[in-house]
Amino acid sequence: LIKRADVVTTPGTALTIYAKKVGARRVEIVPNGVSQHFFQKYDGKQIRRKLGIGDSEVVVGYIGSVEFWLDMKPLIKAVSQTKAKLLIIGKHLQTGYAQKVEEWIRQYHADATWLNFVPHEEVPKYIAAIDIGTIPFDTTNLTAYYAAPNKLWEYLSQEIVVAATPIPEIIKYKEYVAVVKNETDYANVIQNLQHYKEETQERREEIRQILQARTWDKSAEKMKTVITSLL
Repeated sequence: LIKRADVVTTPGTALTIYAKKVGARRVEIVPNGVSQHFFQKYDGKQIRRKLGIGDSEVVVGYIGSVEFWLDMKPLIKAVSQTKAKLLIIGKHLQTGYAQKVEEWIRQYHADATWLNFVPHEEVPKYIAAIDIGTIPFDTTNLTAYYAAPNKLWEYLSQEIVVAATPIPEIIKYKEYVAVVKNETDYANVIQNLQHYKEETQERREEIRQILQARTWDKSAEKMKTVITSLL
């Protein structure tokens, strides 16, 4: 199918490379968009108070489906070692991976708060309550490897530190991310949080410009341009 298509669209780098490798005639990246309500900067103190989290406590967060393409164990171990708080927002979709996560939280005595999915309009408010947003994808899992996670830009919309494993789409934007491979790397980010916060703030304007270019309207326009070029 890829070989026969006039054009193949992908959301990111890894799938673009794959499509070309298997014989696509033409490949265009049409990125996933960032919803408009992420462009407002929120104060996370209200959510922290709601969850009983102090202003001075370090909160490490993950927002999204808790599924087999994640590698949560190193993250949980690092949170436990550094006495940070873990905030998970989301549930499982289809497999029992979430049960493993629950077991690791108990095993390593991590201080964790686990909420169900929240309305999408509320997500930026919860992101603002987090100090470090994580993308703990399992780099050996193909679902994760080929992903172009929208949560990278959703996290950055609230100017928080992002710690993510080195899938191709993260490596592409590594100057905006703390790239982590194991529990030691996660612990380093937590322990040197102020340094990473300053780095994120230094790139604040660059991040804003990228966000403005990644709205759903811009993605729709790009898709329209691709389709029109075939007519």
